[in-house]
Amino acid sequence: MMLSTLIASICMATSPVDDVQPSRVMGYLRALPEQRSPAPTPAHAEGLVETEHWIEVTLRDMGYEVQRQHLIVFSPPEGSRIAEEDRAWHNLWIEIPGSERPQEVVIVGAHFDAVPTTPGADDNGTGTACALELARVLRGTAPKRTIRVVFFNLEEIGLVGSRLYAENIVRPQIESGEIRVVGMVSLEMLGYFSDEENSQRSPVPAIPGVFEPRTVGDFIALVGSSTDQPFTRPLAEGMRRGSPDLDVFVFDILPTPIPDMRRSDHAPFWDIGVPACMLTDTSNFRTPHYHRPSDRVETIDRERFIRVVRGVVAGIWALANPEGGSSPAAR
Repeated sequence: MMLSTLIASICMATSPVDDVQPSRVMGYLRALPEQRSPAPTPAHAEGLVETEHWIEVTLRDMGYEVQRQHLIVFSPPEGSRIAEEDRAWHNLWIEIPGSERPQEVVIVGAHFDAVPTTPGADDNGTGTACALELARVLRGTAPKRTIRVVFFNLEEIGLVGSRLYAENIVRPQIESGEIRVVGMVSLEMLGYFSDEENSQRSPVPAIPGVFEPRTVGDFIALVGSSTDQPFTRPLAEGMRRGSPDLDVFVFDILPTPIPDMRRSDHAPFWDIGVPACMLTDTSNFRTPHYHRPSDRVETIDRERFIRVVRGVVAGIWALANPEGGSSPAAR
C-alpha cells in the first residue's frame, strides 16, 4: 500500500463520517413540521415555535448545552395557541470545543424556517437535518479547532436570524479577540438532484476559458467568492475525500458575488469580513419544487442527500483538524 493511501485510510478511520446514519438523517427530515413560518396563519406560527423547541430538545438530548439568541418578540396571528413565554423567535447553537486551537472557529449554519407555501423538505429541511446529524456525530469528539453549529430562524423573511447573529454575536467576539473565524458555510437546500439534460440552469453566463455552466443537476454546489478560496478549496477537498461518490462543484471565481450568490445565511458573514460560502443544490436553478407545495420528503434524492451529509461531516472535520499549512488561517 502506498504511504499516501495508508495515511488517507488512517485519517478516514478516525473521522466521524463513518458514524452518519441515513435512517436517522431522514428521520430528522420527516420530523420537521410542514408549516413553520412566522405568518400568515396560527398553524404556521405554531409550527415554527414547535420546530424551534424540537431542535433545542433534540440537541439537549444529544448532550449539548444549547445557546439561544433572542431575535424579536412577535404578535402571533389571531387565534394562535402560542403561550406568552413563547412569543419570541430565537437562533440556537452548540459548540464542540477545540482541543488545541479553541479560539479558531469553524461555523456551520442552516435555517429551519420555511415559506408559507411549502412543507420545505428541501428548503430547508435538508440543511437542518444535515446540521443535526453533524452535531450528533461530533458529540464527544475533540477537534483541534472549535466547531460551532448554528440553527438560524427567520431566513425566509430577509436573513433576519443570520444577520443578527453575525452582527451581534460573531462580530463582537472577533473584535474582542475572543475568537478568530476560519470560515462559515451555510447549508442551503441539499437534497434535490436530476440526471436529465438541461435540468440545471446557471445565474452566471459562460466565461470563455474560465467557466462553463453545467446543464445536468447531478452535483452539489459550493458557492463562494474568489477571496474565499483558502476556505472553500480545503472544504471541497475534505468533502470529496469523505464522500468519494459525491460530485462537488466549486464556484468561487468572482471577486464580487452577484445577488443570486447572496441568497442564504452566509451573506451576513461576508458583510462582517468573514470567509463564507453556501452549499446548495442551486435552488430554483434546478428544482421545480422551490417554494411550492410539492417540496416534500418524497422528492428528495435520499442516496445523494446522504452523500452530501457525509461530505459535510468530512469537510468540516478536515477544516477543524488542519495538518501543517494545508488549511486556511483563521481571521
